[in-house]
Amino acid sequence: MIAIPLDKKDSTTISELFGNSAYFAFLNEDTGHFKVVKNQGCGDGLETAKFLSNQHINSAIFFHMGEGIFNSLQESGMKVYSCVKNYLSIDEIYRQFLSNKCKEVTKANSSTLLDSGMPSGSCACSSKK
Repeated sequence: MIAIPLDKKDSTTISELFGNSAYFAFLNEDTGHFKVVKNQGCGDGLETAKFLSNQHINSAIFFHMGEGIFNSLQESGMKVYSCVKNYLSIDEIYRQFLSNKCKEVTKANSSTLLDSGMPSGSCACSSKK
């Protein structure tokens, strides 16, 4: 399952937010079906990471993500992908996964792909990088 942040329950396009997104689409990468769930950790990136890990999600895609959330997701064994700041629909994300076109974020490339979306790279969550 791939976690895709959404602004609203009926959104179909990736949210700019990750830890502050109100909902996530959990996309089954085998079937293309998804369900939308309320983000139980909304407002706190590390709580969001824990929430996703507890849902047995194996990967996540983001528009903006800070280093603390990235590290937490990676430590839980999750793969993290960047939409490279493109507003992608759930269907477009599914097609990119099928064709192996999603950009996986690793420790080696994280400095160029991570961006918290906050002024000066600060983070709204209380994570320690």
